[in-house]
Amino acid sequence: MRKSLANKLLIYFVVLNLLSILIVGIFAYTQAKDALILRTFNQLTSVRIEKKKRVEDFFQQCIHETEAISTLTFSLPPEKSQLNLSHLISDHRIFKTGFASLLTGKQNYKSIYIYQSNTVSSGFQIEPKTGDLSQTKLQPEHLQLFARLLPKNEISVRELLNPKDQSKTEILICKTIIFQEQKVVLAFGINTEIINSIMLDRNPLNGLGKSGEAYLVGEDHLLRSTSRFQENSIYALKSSTRGVKMAFQDSIGSDIFKDYRGVQVLSSYSKMNLPDLNWVILAEIDQHEAMIPIRNYGNSMFYILIILSLLLLGVVAIIANTITAPIRKLRAETEKISSGIYEQVTDIKADGEIMELVAAFNQMTQKIKEQQENLQIAKDQSISSMIDGQEAERSRLARELHDGLAQTILAIKMRLENTAPENAAAVLGESKEMFSDLMTEIRGMSNDLMPAVLREFGLNHALGSLLQRIEENSLLQTDLQIQDDLPEISKKAETYLYRIAQEATNNIIKHAQAKNINICLAQKADSLFFEIKDDGIGLPLNGIPKNGNGLSNIKERISILGGNVFFEEEYPHGLKVQCKIPLVKISI
Repeated sequence: MRKSLANKLLIYFVVLNLLSILIVGIFAYTQAKDALILRTFNQLTSVRIEKKKRVEDFFQQCIHETEAISTLTFSLPPEKSQLNLSHLISDHRIFKTGFASLLTGKQNYKSIYIYQSNTVSSGFQIEPKTGDLSQTKLQPEHLQLFARLLPKNEISVRELLNPKDQSKTEILICKTIIFQEQKVVLAFGINTEIINSIMLDRNPLNGLGKSGEAYLVGEDHLLRSTSRFQENSIYALKSSTRGVKMAFQDSIGSDIFKDYRGVQVLSSYSKMNLPDLNWVILAEIDQHEAMIPIRNYGNSMFYILIILSLLLLGVVAIIANTITAPIRKLRAETEKISSGIYEQVTDIKADGEIMELVAAFNQMTQKIKEQQENLQIAKDQSISSMIDGQEAERSRLARELHDGLAQTILAIKMRLENTAPENAAAVLGESKEMFSDLMTEIRGMSNDLMPAVLREFGLNHALGSLLQRIEENSLLQTDLQIQDDLPEISKKAETYLYRIAQEATNNIIKHAQAKNINICLAQKADSLFFEIKDDGIGLPLNGIPKNGNGLSNIKERISILGGNVFFEEEYPHGLKVQCKIPLVKISI
């Protein structure tokens, strides 16, 4: 089924505009998505930097407090002068007047360890709010660590792993001090809940949403802070993500990858700057949650595109109908022309190319109308010429029959009726001669209608016979020139060319006052040329007469054969009738 121009324009416009809107929409969506991801990365980076600074500040505070404690001097009463540092610390009053004020209220520490030797050592659990102490026993791993640190004087931060229960691993800030001229390791166990409170923030307004978290990872890839999604995750949950590996390579950046849960996240990562601890920090949020705004934006854009498409469809339909309305009108007028109604189009309102098309259509309509009128006139003239020719031929035959055949037959009849018996033999002989002349006359009339020589021997001999009879019956001299290697042509073409020669020579005999007639038949390129020339008076001053049946018959016959005829004046006088016929039209 063919589509109308309006439908095609509608489809083209809609497809083009939808493609444009789609491209712009995809570009806008991509730009918005990239902007959202960049904003999320910046937000995660801000959270990571803030968390990193707070954790580093916390460790620095603990180190400074340890430094301050290590520089304290204890004024011991005489009765206490023989006590070791463990006994002093266990004396709650002395502890309070000493450095307990640095430890209580801040909740930074949960334990204190005193190590002088494997036999002289003590441990205390601190009640953060009250500062009360409860003695605890040092584990073998404590003794091994403190023995290694005893010769050293600098402050160090150590992770003390509990092989039986990694969740009880401690982070210790250790310092070797001199007490009563002996080296003593003083170690404070950091309260890791403070680190967790810094890292774990469940407030959705903190920049991490409902699925975001910031966490610490040690060099063994185990978490050093509590996971938002799993309880008891410290030193139990392993994270070997791409971000963790990149951070341990001293890389600072942002990326999208799967976290320790296997969930795709947006992450910002870097290494922590902590003494003696090789940790990294990551701030992450689930990609699904981070992309909620862009998905909402995409949905809104989709609905907007649908609304725009529908509006565009209506606008384009109106435009297409406006553009094609004049064309539909011209189509209706074309159907009128095919029905023979030739009217000018005047009720189309348009401009530009459409108006030019309307003008061209009106011009074409006028030309077709004129051509149809000319064709009708030519058709009427052709029919009239044919009828006139037939009537003329009938009149000629009637005259010849009446003046020739009828008179001869009547003479023979009367001669035979009035013949005396004694003269019968002589009259019979004369009658035979008259019948012989009658047969010759009938044969001549038959040759005029359809020469036997044309039927039996072809065009060349027929033309020769025609010119021979002209010389016998007139004072004209004739010349016939026929190319030897002419291709064979159809019987219809031979008959038409012979009739053209008859028409042309009859006109020459009747009107030209010529002395010579020349006929030439030759091939040039892919055409057959047939020429009849005379040296008579030529055409009248006003050109070819419109009522001349002979020349009209020549034109019609050549037109039927698919050729052209030219009437040319010969210098100094005479006329040449030249017929050019494509061989493809007349060859056998």
